[in-house]
Amino acid sequence: MPIDRNSIADNKEMAHRFVDECWNLGKMDSLREMVATDCRIHDPVFPSLTSGAGNLARHISMCRNGFPDLNFTIDDTIAERDEVVIHWTARGMHCGVFLGMQPTNRSATVSGTSIYRIDDCMIVEMWADWNLMTLMNQLGAAVPQKVEAKV
Repeated sequence: MPIDRNSIADNKEMAHRFVDECWNLGKMDSLREMVATDCRIHDPVFPSLTSGAGNLARHISMCRNGFPDLNFTIDDTIAERDEVVIHWTARGMHCGVFLGMQPTNRSATVSGTSIYRIDDCMIVEMWADWNLMTLMNQLGAAVPQKVEAKV
């Protein structure tokens, strides 16, 4: 089956628009235009996050409430077939309650990878992979234990 290059370019544009408008700007109306109502969401950091555009909107709002200046920079994008992979870096100041943790007013930076499956110009499934411990260390909520190497 031949690959429709325009479709791949359109998918990349859709994923970039989603990150910019929904995550960076908090435009939840845009989310309804880009994400299927029954979109499946996979993020091991948030295992109770269930599928659906409405749940995703609440999740993004919760993250943006904890980090009002939250900003994602797209470091790299790879697209094949109906999937777009984005490697990103997120930065923000912890100024609101996040995961039950009171504001620390500390800045944090984490990187991760998201995969978006796009069908008929809508995101129908997404995966996220990032390290919560990296964030918690920067907020002072988790201090890594010193491990001594045995020779």
